[in-house]
Amino acid sequence: MPRAHLGTERSVGAPLTVTAVSVKLGIPPSTLRTWERRYGLGPSDRRTGEHRRYVDSDIARLARMVELVRRGVTPANAAAIARNWSESDEAPDSLPPHCVHDLVTTTRNATPKALRECLAAAISTEGLVHTWSRLVSPALDRLRGDARGELPGSAPSIQLNAAFLEVLGSIAKQRPRRKNPLASIAILTDTMHELAAHVVGVALMWYGIDARVVTTGRIGMEIGPDRFRAHIENRPIELAIVMGTDADCEVLIRVIAQDSEVDVLLVGADAPPVVDARVMRVRTPAACVEEVLAMLAPGVDLTEIGG
Repeated sequence: MPRAHLGTERSVGAPLTVTAVSVKLGIPPSTLRTWERRYGLGPSDRRTGEHRRYVDSDIARLARMVELVRRGVTPANAAAIARNWSESDEAPDSLPPHCVHDLVTTTRNATPKALRECLAAAISTEGLVHTWSRLVSPALDRLRGDARGELPGSAPSIQLNAAFLEVLGSIAKQRPRRKNPLASIAILTDTMHELAAHVVGVALMWYGIDARVVTTGRIGMEIGPDRFRAHIENRPIELAIVMGTDADCEVLIRVIAQDSEVDVLLVGADAPPVVDARVMRVRTPAACVEEVLAMLAPGVDLTEIGG
């Protein structure tokens, strides 16, 4: 994620109270308490019998969050970025890639850390799903489609895939926690769409949806429909999202529609043509997230939960 404009050579100040930090950052004490309760951005100095106090690193994270919120980032996303700040972050913020070519160039030339920071900067600017659809996915296609081939063991496409997965995992860990999810879903995917499925799943978890990614391909003697039946026996769901293009995908969709009471949301312009009253279709991951929220969480507060 993007780093704070802070280095390790800063002076160390005395721990501050909630009131002092609110004055320093220009935000109400109640906002600080809300951010602590909701996002875990509380004071580190917790001496027994004394008021809790914020140390320099706590204030740095909060300053970063204030900056991001004022730039238009949702509080939940800003908190995820702020919590990822560390004292080893000395360089200025990475600039987000402006186009697929920029990301391809960065992937081929940057260090793994710089690549992760580039991706995180893009997500903080464009959002997770749009970063995937508009930048990462086409960049992966371009790298994999290079007629010159890729060097085994250090292929740029593998490096980009790994960097994006690491950033995605960080975002998933920082999501707001709920005692009771708004709904439970399964995202059924073939190997080709697996990373996109995880993107959709993480995005929906930020909005309070409990999601699981289930592979639809054959593994040993087990096929996708059998795996789906076993999944819903142990974990009832309100919706099955299906991402895939092959004949096995079409068979799976028909099995879900005919053998269960679960509605199906088919994702992708190249998804198989299945006509069924309980099968809905959207073209993109972004449309998928919007449709699921409209169906299962119509009253969700996008500002409070994250986008």
